[in-house]
Amino acid sequence: MASSNAARWARSSASPEFASSLAEVLREAGHEVETFATPEAAFEWLLSGGQASVVLLDLRTPGMSAQRFRALQLSAPELRDIAVVLVSGAPEIHQVAASLHANAAFGKPVDVDRLLLTVDKLCRVRVPQPAARPRL
Repeated sequence: MASSNAARWARSSASPEFASSLAEVLREAGHEVETFATPEAAFEWLLSGGQASVVLLDLRTPGMSAQRFRALQLSAPELRDIAVVLVSGAPEIHQVAASLHANAAFGKPVDVDRLLLTVDKLCRVRVPQPAARPRL
């Protein structure tokens, strides 16, 4: 990890090429990145103990909707504090983001500099803490 502010970042996108490009940009900026083919896979990874400060989620992905992902995330106490940033070419992106109480929303094409600033800010606020270790 490049710094203590770097984040695990879970990303699910309808476009594997877009997800790959964005993951590369985030890695170059010092973030640890996990990408997933579906929101279900990202959610399962998080539930199984995967650590993330920010989840970037496309509104239009195969399988689970962004709305369903967010509802499940908010219902899981261990996941509800993870920031969510929506990314989409859909014209209703900002309205959906507001209804889901997302931390931020970006229309496509994405302003990469602004996205990086947003992710950096959210990571400073929510650096994941390691699980408590049992006493020996």
